[in-house]
Amino acid sequence: MMAVPQWSQADAPSVAVLYPELREPFRGVFLEIVEGIEAGLRSPVKSYALTNDDSALKSQLAQERVEVAITLGRSGLLAARKLADTLPVVVGATFVSPDAENRGLAGITLAPAPDALFDRLRRLAPEIKRVSVVYDPKSKTWEIEQARKAARERGLTLNALPAEDLRSSAALYRTVLDETRGGGGALWLLQDDAAMDERALLPLILTEAWDNNLVVFSSNPDHVRKGALFSLYPDNAGMGRSLAAMARKRLQGGVSGDTDIEPLKDLLFAVNLRTAEHLGLRFDSQDRRQFDLVFPAP
Repeated sequence: MMAVPQWSQADAPSVAVLYPELREPFRGVFLEIVEGIEAGLRSPVKSYALTNDDSALKSQLAQERVEVAITLGRSGLLAARKLADTLPVVVGATFVSPDAENRGLAGITLAPAPDALFDRLRRLAPEIKRVSVVYDPKSKTWEIEQARKAARERGLTLNALPAEDLRSSAALYRTVLDETRGGGGALWLLQDDAAMDERALLPLILTEAWDNNLVVFSSNPDHVRKGALFSLYPDNAGMGRSLAAMARKRLQGGVSGDTDIEPLKDLLFAVNLRTAEHLGLRFDSQDRRQFDLVFPAP
């Protein structure tokens, strides 16, 4: 977790939080993040619900003397790109990478930090030496670059396979499953990835993994519900505190052309106990206290 600086309410910056107006349960997620932001700032923020027409947003923030904006969600990212030339902006609660489209933005992507995923994998299945992943190179190259570094530091081999479309993705997954059948390897499934067909391909992967005792872990907790061994997912309040710290840091630097996107490190742990038992994994009471979300539901 990012260290949260301490400052008094008297010198707390004027922060605006922009998020989409959604129904529950999604609205509750954003409110948890906002609560984390306020806890990190130790001061209230000004909240704005984004609409389809945000043409007056810049002038409204200027009139209210907002010093730094934190935007949440996909629509928040779109707003951030429009604001970045006039106001320090931090992006959260969406998938974002440091590409040309997001130049000048700071933020935390929703993708869990690969080093945290690999650390968890090593604790659960220390015999694993090779991790395979199929990915869309148009959107996931930055995440894969981070994963290569994290794997190398942990003595793991990362077998990263780019897939240009779903047809090539299906063929690559078949190859990986055939190669991994002999043991010693694991399959990592990404979240929000165009290389994954959730309806047709995912069930086949999980069935094959079950039949052959293959370790499958994911960046998507919903995959754990469906049979993957484990996932890491956002700690919303923790993410809010880290966004607050990044906003303070961004404010000190002012409007900048520098891009500063970080992976998500405020994470909770989801595990499928049925899959774990099938793989021969056993957890003691201390292990179980670290589980934040368990499938099947007790």
